[in-house]
Amino acid sequence: MDSMFYCIPQQAYLSVTTCKNLRERPVGKAPAGAPPKLIACEKCTMHPLVDMAKIPVVTLEAYLGGSKPKIANLNSPKNKKLLADV
Repeated sequence: MDSMFYCIPQQAYLSVTTCKNLRERPVGKAPAGAPPKLIACEKCTMHPLVDMAKIPVVTLEAYLGGSKPKIANLNSPKNKKLLADV
């Protein structure tokens, strides 16, 4: 089951899998038929926390049932240290 989190750059709830797929898109002009990377994903500094599973998540089932994950605090000392180590 996939996990849902709040994506601060996109200001939307995303699944971890969708986040990883969006980051794999080409930057700028994409080949015909391929969607380009979103501007929010190009400037994102949150993805290392997503990859390390250091963000608040809920299961997809719980999300569909009405639960919402907490919003990660990117300014916390713990998260700043994790982002600096990347």
